[in-house]
Amino acid sequence: MANVYRGDTWEFFIEVYDSDDNLMDLTDYQIRAELTNKIVSIKKATSNVVGGSDDEIKITGLGKFKIVFDKTETSSLNKGSYTLEVELTAPDGTRQTILRDNIFVEEDIITWEEK
Repeated sequence: MANVYRGDTWEFFIEVYDSDDNLMDLTDYQIRAELTNKIVSIKKATSNVVGGSDDEIKITGLGKFKIVFDKTETSSLNKGSYTLEVELTAPDGTRQTILRDNIFVEEDIITWEEK
């Protein structure tokens, strides 16, 4: 379980390997992620998914991508446990969940912004 702070920008870096333990070619794959506690949900996707963008999930190299939650999104979360799930959809339509993990959001202490 990862601990993160409310109001911070979070970047999760993920690597995906095939059955031969080689980094996968993610060209033309759709990647979706969701952070939820069943009350609040933040959805992210690659730019080849309707509503997604490289600012949300960006492929950064062979078998590698990052998911970004910006400080505006995270500042609205309450302290507590959330689930992060990530799935890949191959160009042939095959879909698999590659990650499901618990994230614990800690309260932030610094809540003021410079004007």
